[in-house]
Amino acid sequence: MEQNYWQLGTWRRIPVSMHWTVLIAVAWLYLFFWDLLATAIASAAFFALLVAHESGHVAVLRRRKIAVESIELFGIHGRTSHGWASATDEILIAWGGVGAQLVVLLLALAIGYVLEPLASPIVWLVAGPVLFVFTKLNIFLMVVALLPIGPFDGQSAWAVIPWLRRTIRRRRATREAAMFPERDLPPEKRRKLEESSTKAAAELLEKLGKKAHDRKEDA
Repeated sequence: MEQNYWQLGTWRRIPVSMHWTVLIAVAWLYLFFWDLLATAIASAAFFALLVAHESGHVAVLRRRKIAVESIELFGIHGRTSHGWASATDEILIAWGGVGAQLVVLLLALAIGYVLEPLASPIVWLVAGPVLFVFTKLNIFLMVVALLPIGPFDGQSAWAVIPWLRRTIRRRRATREAAMFPERDLPPEKRRKLEESSTKAAAELLEKLGKKAHDRKEDA
């Protein structure tokens, strides 16, 4: 491991390390709160938020049965290294991290709504910094994670748009092929099919006309 990283141990047999840039986030939180206790609480919540994001990636990787190699935490993002994954899997993995953050955001909003009329100042001494990280800072990190640049998840996550377009086109083509199977035939076979269909239609019309004529004569 490089000197820029601290090895934090293993989680479910996955090596976890932290880059020194995480300390910059701690310094930034102090500049926001100007209070050591609030900074310490917010820093712990921030670390938990980074872990939650990477846990979202890991959950998708486990579900897709893809090997997880390592987890690295940086100042405003993380990186979960894994084995080979298809383009579809890469999209799911990318959204897994933001999805985990969204769950944290919704839970934090619900808890904040419940605590607001009930909690005492002492409770808010702890809850305030935690909810700030899990809501406002969380939204900021979600936006950063979805940037389609650099090491962020956005490069893979936004590939979902062309993927959806291709999927819609394939389904439409499959539906049209089922409705109009003759479109997929070679030109020669299509021509013969059209000729036989025209001939069959003409014969049917001739028979119907003959039956109508016979009915008139019988009448």
